[in-house]
Amino acid sequence: MRPTKKYENKLLKQGYKFIAGLDEAGRGSWAGPLVSGAVIFHPEIKVKIKNIKDSKLLSAQKREKMFLYITKNCLAWSVGIVSSQEIDNLGIIPANRLSFERAVKKLNIQPDYLLIDGLRNLESLICNEFVVKGDEKILSIASASIIAKVVRDQILNTFNKFYPEYYFHKHKGYGTKEHLNILKKIGPCEMHRFSFKPVSVL
Repeated sequence: MRPTKKYENKLLKQGYKFIAGLDEAGRGSWAGPLVSGAVIFHPEIKVKIKNIKDSKLLSAQKREKMFLYITKNCLAWSVGIVSSQEIDNLGIIPANRLSFERAVKKLNIQPDYLLIDGLRNLESLICNEFVVKGDEKILSIASASIIAKVVRDQILNTFNKFYPEYYFHKHKGYGTKEHLNILKKIGPCEMHRFSFKPVSVL
């Protein structure tokens, strides 16, 4: 299944003009921020969608290539970032909501409709729709997933420069066997989410 503009085109026919797709990266990670991407495509410009798909289905090299294509060809894009400390303080669902809100607020064009991946967890004055597996179905959401993933990976690569012993550039903060072994050996650092298991029990 490849994402299409079917959802966006339907909304355009209903009179909406600036439709933003939103998706997040890093929700289940043990370390690093939660990053949400937002993308608005021009309603009258066609986009080559062949290689735009859910970020999880692309290699890192292809994601970076598509990141450049999307940011060059979209009408507006942004990211909303919520830190590990904020996630610990708020909880993951409110933090996810906050990351969406920040991404929408940072867009240089105010959207009039939001298409969001996943289950409903955002109350907004802007008309919105949550779509399960939206990153597999909807072009703007798939594009937002690429934006979020690439930006978050860049952040984790930066973490690695300051905390090389954690190998953040490899596991990107996720719960791999290597990451767990490192945590057991040297414990967590300030970039970890202390409210997440197994970090919370070490």
